[in-house]
Amino acid sequence: MQKLLQSVRTRPINAILIGTAVALYLINNKFIKPNTDGMLHIFFVSYFNDLLCPLFFLGYSNMLLITNNKELTRLIVLLIVCLSAGCVWEFVAPFLKRGSVTDFFDLVCYAVGTTGYWLLLKMSIKKDSTE
Repeated sequence: MQKLLQSVRTRPINAILIGTAVALYLINNKFIKPNTDGMLHIFFVSYFNDLLCPLFFLGYSNMLLITNNKELTRLIVLLIVCLSAGCVWEFVAPFLKRGSVTDFFDLVCYAVGTTGYWLLLKMSIKKDSTE
């Protein structure tokens, strides 16, 4: 537990992004999805949570990695990790979970979300180095 707290102190952006992703996920599922229609509804039902997923997944992964003095910071590595997991979610899950479907655009959302995570991480690292 001590190492995890030190990880949060080292790179607080990860905990912030995890909390933000969870909060937006809950808001989306509870309020936005039921109260939108048309193209906006399709976006929030089909893709919004997929954009949030890398913020949670990579934030949590890096939080754990920092406890062992490691961290994923290069965009290409982050994309490989997230898109590899995305391929499992998109191509394996439909065989395991009834009702799951493969959607290529979900992988695009994972890539966009990963790029967003990387940009926020990069800004955080730059800010930390100037303080």
